Amino acid sequence: MSYFSVTDFIESGEKSLKDKNYWSALSVALMLPSICSRVEYADHDKYPECWNEKRKQWKDRQCYEKWCQNTFSNSLWLLDALGPKYAEILYKIRCDIVHAGAAQIYENEQGIFLAIDDENGGGAIFPDYRIISIGSLCHEIFIQSKSWCESRGADKFKYTFVFDFQNNDDHLLYQRLFNEVRTDQLEKKFKEELEERKSLT
Repeated sequence: MSYFSVTDFIESGEKSLKDKNYWSALSVALMLPSICSRVEYADHDKYPECWNEKRKQWKDRQCYEKWCQNTFSNSLWLLDALGPKYAEILYKIRCDIVHAGAAQIYENEQGIFLAIDDENGGGAIFPDYRIISIGSLCHEIFIQSKSWCESRGADKFKYTFVFDFQNNDDHLLYQRLFNEVRTDQLEKKFKEELEERKSLT
């Protein structure tokens, strides 16, 4: 059976970046800390700061920023590009992109703007604003997230089953399930029609 893992998201994002589909790559990159933090802080007793016991739900911002701080702490690129509050800024960018389809970020009166370019672009820092390369940002998040996956074995976690029709076993299972359900429907219809005919005679 096939499963969709964190590394599938990373590979999808990397493919988008390679295809110069920057908004798709950025969306995946900004989602990764949310996904990975849920895995990292799944033990609610161990990480109560990430779980709202009363509401029985995740504290999304706390999880996101904590994971970024722990995972990206050695990333000189992120620190240089976004400054010491990189975790907060990433969360703000993620919320703006995912919920509003736009990124209007200001940190201490300094505007942060995104630049569409490949991962070789670095961006620039000026007194009143920063220009951040989408390609470089995505590339850095993908590398750091991939490293985290390998260290945690998250690439082996089986969370979401998917029917991969390029996989013969998945296709065979799907066909069997479909045929069983369809056969049951036809049998039920057949029996109903028989009962109708009996009632007419």
